[in-house]
Amino acid sequence: PPPRSAIDSSAYAKPRAPARQRGFSLIELLVGMLVSMICMLAIMAAFAVYEGKKRTTTTGNDAQQNGSYALYTLERQLRTAGSGITQGNNWGLWGCPITAYTDSTQVLPAASLPSPFTSSGWPLTTRLVPVLIAAGGGNVPDVIGIVAGNPAQQVFKVTVSSTPSAASVVVGNSFGILSGDYLAGTLSDSTCALAQIPTASPTAQVSGTTIALSTANSPTKGLQTATNLFDFGPAPTFTLFGIDTSTNSLVSYDLLQRKVNGNAATVTPIADGIVQIKALYGIQTSGSNSLTWVQPTGNYSISTLTASTSAANAAMTKIKAIRIAIVAQGRLAERSSDYSAASNKLVLFPDLDTTLQYTITTNTQYHYKVYDTTIPVRNALIATYY
Repeated sequence: PPPRSAIDSSAYAKPRAPARQRGFSLIELLVGMLVSMICMLAIMAAFAVYEGKKRTTTTGNDAQQNGSYALYTLERQLRTAGSGITQGNNWGLWGCPITAYTDSTQVLPAASLPSPFTSSGWPLTTRLVPVLIAAGGGNVPDVIGIVAGNPAQQVFKVTVSSTPSAASVVVGNSFGILSGDYLAGTLSDSTCALAQIPTASPTAQVSGTTIALSTANSPTKGLQTATNLFDFGPAPTFTLFGIDTSTNSLVSYDLLQRKVNGNAATVTPIADGIVQIKALYGIQTSGSNSLTWVQPTGNYSISTLTASTSAANAAMTKIKAIRIAIVAQGRLAERSSDYSAASNKLVLFPDLDTTLQYTITTNTQYHYKVYDTTIPVRNALIATYY
């Protein structure tokens, strides 16, 4: 055998592991981490762009839905404004200050109004006018008040034929007057009163020409001095609409304070995301076939129109339409990179003279939608003939 020193020591060396089992070197790990970070940054950048587009689309859709629903609600109410009182224009009903009771408590004239109507300038004494606007100055939203009835059949005046009592009234004709209806009566002192016919035992409430009155929802003296009655139906509208700026929502308030499902009347939210409402009167002067738009200020301010003057009564009859602009705001704020160059002003009624326009200050961090429409006060259009 060969000498020991001549033996090849490599024959006894440990065999090397295949390359796939040797793991990664430090340089390879660092390169891999760098590539991963670059990919992650690219993915996050793409996701940020996607999220921004999604936010813009979502908030725009929210503003569109809220704004269109708010406008629909107001338009539906305004199109019925004046129903039930149109035929009383020449009988002392229009502009008449009204007294009303609900659950034995006097609710009109109101002792106070809840927020946000407290500081709106809306008078505590409600007058029977289809629609009135209390203007808010600057960025303060307007308040819109609507009065309407929903009689089933009787739409003309009913003459009181004999001296009534506190619990009933005798009329010349009770056709179409049903139990549960509200009756407005013109009184001898140039005011009006609202009384309700009881709903219990309905066949006994309207018997011939004698109409029973609810002791809880009638003035304490009933309609003893009433000359004419007007049927307002079972669910008349005496409603204020405004903006609650603390929650950015369109809200309403029932001036008659009727309970809903047994619960006391409160300010009711209608649509959220509504930050502004402005309105104009469309008036028609004698001998004119066109409308002239005016702001609810000056001769058409709420204080002037509700004054007990012949000028106020004449001005009320000229109101034939309402133009409303509603501003809806998106829910989600935009990133600073998306709104830095945006304008913070909105001009309402831009097609009209500058004296009729409103410039609204907005927050550039949010998206806004403006809804503008003209609504004829259709029941006021036929008042001339009654």
